[in-house]
Amino acid sequence: MTELTAYETTWLSVLEELRRCPDIRLDQGEPCELDTTADADQVFAELAERDGIELDPSLKSYHLRFSSIAAVWDVPHPEYEEESLIAGEFDLLNIHQAVHGGPLVARLYDPSPEERQLYSELRSFDGTGETGVGHLSMLRIQPGVANPELWFDATTKGYHRMDLDYPGYLETLRITKGTFGWQFLFTDVSMHDDGEFRVSGRFMEIMLDLFPRLFPDHDYAPLRERLAERRPGFRA
Repeated sequence: MTELTAYETTWLSVLEELRRCPDIRLDQGEPCELDTTADADQVFAELAERDGIELDPSLKSYHLRFSSIAAVWDVPHPEYEEESLIAGEFDLLNIHQAVHGGPLVARLYDPSPEERQLYSELRSFDGTGETGVGHLSMLRIQPGVANPELWFDATTKGYHRMDLDYPGYLETLRITKGTFGWQFLFTDVSMHDDGEFRVSGRFMEIMLDLFPRLFPDHDYAPLRERLAERRPGFRA
């Protein structure tokens, strides 16, 4: 069996945390095939030589060789069997796969020239396709930019630049497990009860109540601080 890198092992641990948690209903949670030829050095060299994309070497330690690693889960509502208290999904690709997945201009209806330019540079690396939510997290690939910007496309709620880098995204995804709407904690939106993002705000409240008990090895204090900045009445 091919030996996993230390970082790949942490992602198997994410799936194992979901699988072993009695309060989580896991519908999907398996890593796909491991590409043993696509190690970080080879992938980053290919991106530089073939695609002209020279990324910061520090990103190599976050490289995953899985063709994808994904999970779909929910926490059943304690009173209504057919409903979920909260739910989440992730479907994570590595940078190499994201770059070769192509631009995302087709997601826009009648884009402006500025939107067309932006989406020609964006590449999806995490999405919510199985549940039909349709959210995408995207890297902005630009010449001469070694640490790509991150953007979040929330379908009907527009697209937003994230105050987060690629390693930070992956580490936050590990502890949120892809709870729907967690990305808004790193965007310039308000999650008050009368606003457009109220459902995401409520999901974050529930997540930050439940997850410190379900997954006590993780630190949720920074996420509580971010929610307090965006949701009046929530105390960090």
